[in-house]
Amino acid sequence: MNTKTQSLNHRNTTSQPKGFSLIEVLVVVAVIGILAGISGTALMKWLPQANLKRAARTIVSMCQDARVEAIKRNQQINFSCSNATNTCVVSFTNGTTLRQFDLSIIGSGVRLSNSLNTSFTSRGRALTAGTIPITNNAASTLSVTVRTSGSIITN
Repeated sequence: MNTKTQSLNHRNTTSQPKGFSLIEVLVVVAVIGILAGISGTALMKWLPQANLKRAARTIVSMCQDARVEAIKRNQQINFSCSNATNTCVVSFTNGTTLRQFDLSIIGSGVRLSNSLNTSFTSRGRALTAGTIPITNNAASTLSVTVRTSGSIITN
């Protein structure tokens, strides 16, 4: 009976290493650093194109807002984009601004290459058609086209 008591109270005293060695930690940190570097480079290539698409979506959204406001209020609503100020504005015919957006805040050198001034009628049609080219620092271009039918497309 004495041996059973002794085996229950006595733990195995053989030493097993616990934790990670310095070499293992350094290898893991190096692998994480390499993966972060690769993903950072890919992100920097992707960002200008993403900002260009964001600008195009914003302009399309503003055109659609102008068209919907014209139909909803049963009156003409103006939509203008200026390459001089790099802004787009939705306004009443008396000049009161409904919505304004400065494309410079998007970054990546997103800018308008051309200006466009049109108005949407109470039936949702554009009085003048036009295309707004948008460029970025990576020399990529997207165009937003407003048709007289009132449809707005991105090329």
